[in-house]
Amino acid sequence: MARFTPLDQQSIKRQNRRRILEALRRSGPVSRAALARAVGLTKSTVSSLVQEMLEEGLLSEGGPHSAGPGRPGTRLEICGENTLALGVELGVEGTQIVLLDLSNRTHGAWGWAVSPETPLSERLCELAAEVQHHIPDPARLLGVGLTLPGVVNEQALLYAPGPGWRNERPAEMLEALLGLPVVVENDANAAAFGETFWEEHPSPLLYIVLTTGLGTGLVVDGQVYRGRFGAAGELGHWLSGQARSRKEAQDAEDTLSLRAMIKGYQATSGRNEDFWRLLEQARAEDPYAIAALDRLAWELGRFVANLCVAFDPAVVVLGGPGAEAWPWLESPLRRALRDLAFLPEHAELPVKPSAFGHLASAMGAAALVLQRFLADGGARLRSPPTSHRVPSLTVGA
Repeated sequence: MARFTPLDQQSIKRQNRRRILEALRRSGPVSRAALARAVGLTKSTVSSLVQEMLEEGLLSEGGPHSAGPGRPGTRLEICGENTLALGVELGVEGTQIVLLDLSNRTHGAWGWAVSPETPLSERLCELAAEVQHHIPDPARLLGVGLTLPGVVNEQALLYAPGPGWRNERPAEMLEALLGLPVVVENDANAAAFGETFWEEHPSPLLYIVLTTGLGTGLVVDGQVYRGRFGAAGELGHWLSGQARSRKEAQDAEDTLSLRAMIKGYQATSGRNEDFWRLLEQARAEDPYAIAALDRLAWELGRFVANLCVAFDPAVVVLGGPGAEAWPWLESPLRRALRDLAFLPEHAELPVKPSAFGHLASAMGAAALVLQRFLADGGARLRSPPTSHRVPSLTVGA
């Protein structure tokens, strides 16, 4: 009979701890007996692991929990203050931060605008100062997830065309500033992963970021597809037209982006207004604004039809500021998809706006940190000092 080595036993233990944490993350507070049934482990195994995680501060006990006849059990839940992750979106024109725990409770969110010309090193120093200002004891965090508007490969930023950053090592820079582990990801990839981490979705999930540019992220069976160099999903730079060189070529985002829509709207209306003002005009049923959104929806429908034959997704989620226009985009997008779909099934593909709004990429960044924490069964949690509590933060604090 084969004998388990200590490494095998530790691996099984990590997997079982992860199953317990995942069950509590998705179901909320439950009794030990209900938890054992949910994860398919014996009551004794669950009790032993639960006791271990109670002592580590990962779990906490509440009042009685009754799920039917018999004596009620003690309610178990994840201790939010000891499972905190910071998610950061470092966008072209601004920074968004969210502080989340493993149960998807938001402990704070804030952001600020920046100049697109600001160097990455300056942006990271500003970010570190903000974190230290709002969170007196950053060492309590499990880590920081950082998203960037460009190609990320193995924690390095290869190229971000919007701000013009090339060949940077942001993870190393931020780790040195904060003394915390940092996970770096492309903004669309992170947002796509966050959708599958925080919500139930079929696979594959395709996420479209519609902003001044255009990006996508693909998640298959819970894993982000990045490609060889991390450039998978950079479909805003999909070539169109007849140009014979990259410099002369037209990219997809030259016709499908908020920048392109605003340019067309300004040309037809004679108004020098931004996207948010255009939405106000659409609410007032302004014909120029409605026409601009119709054109955007048709371009988006054509884009989704092309993505269907490239990736055959089970669901498409629209994020970025463009998702705020969903009430005007949904019907014309559906018409375009029905007219252009290759398969009848693609014509009925679920397309929906992200539920996470402007925080989608930051929430996805935090989810990447928490995924690593879960993969290790929560074993890397450091015991927090009892004399400090993470403050309750508010947007704009």
